[in-house]
Amino acid sequence: MTINVASAFAGDAPAPSCGRLRELDEEIIELLRRRRAMVRELPPPAGPRGIDPSFTGAVRDTIARYSDQLGSGSELVARAILVLCDPGDRDRA
Repeated sequence: MTINVASAFAGDAPAPSCGRLRELDEEIIELLRRRRAMVRELPPPAGPRGIDPSFTGAVRDTIARYSDQLGSGSELVARAILVLCDPGDRDRA
């Protein structure tokens, strides 16, 4: 599957439709699958995440990036992605 997220926001993109939104959802889901797979290749944190400075820094950076780019409500999205792509969660597919 080829994913071209930039084309969804291009000036010459087709008018929004329910079908196009479903396609975009599928692209987002595929990107999240790829992100989760990449995170799972990283070594799991050695200790509790609450005291791991690199983990808390990554969480803070991810949330800030989403907030800067997407505005209100994006913190919830960023946190959901972090939970979905938790490197310590090796059992969930």
